[in-house]
This record gives sequence, structure tokens and C-alpha cells, in this order.
Amino acid sequence: MQNDKIIYARKLLCKYLRETAKEKGLSTYKIAELTGFEQPNVFRMLSGNHNITLDNLITLCDVIDTYVFIIDKNAEDELVETMKNRWRRPADQG
Repeated sequence: MQNDKIIYARKLLCKYLRETAKEKGLSTYKIAELTGFEQPNVFRMLSGNHNITLDNLITLCDVIDTYVFIIDKNAEDELVETMKNRWRRPADQG
């Protein structure tokens, strides 16, 4: 069984990609056309309910014109503080 934190993170990431694609006028059909993926698979990937490979995530991000990056959780950076606050759920606060 998958860790709840991983599932939460995946759903949050996919929700962001879905919303960004929608803002840019990219339907799942258009994303499928641009990626070569089948439209039902694009829909499933963006739902956040299914595991997505790193290669597919990078491909989706490229088509949606977004970045994927990794940053040290302990870096002294405003972005790290923003991400810590965003990912902190009420249950994590104590």
C-alpha cells in the first residue's frame, strides 16, 4: 500500500498540471495529440489517481510548458519555505 503522503503529493502535482493545462487551453485531446499518448491515458495520468512514470511526467510538463525540479528541503530559500507551507497538512501540524 502506498504512503498517504506520496498519494497526496501526486494528486497535488496532477491537480496543478490539470489546472495549468486548462488555463492554457490544452484539453486532454490536445495533450494526447502533442505527446502521442492515448487520450484516456492522459486523462488518467492527470487525475492523480494512478501512478505516473517519471518519463511521462516530464513529457506532460513539457507539453503543458511547466518545469519539474528538485530542491533540497533544508535549503535556506524562500521557495523551500513556500513549499513546506504548501505541503504541510493540518495533520502534520501537530
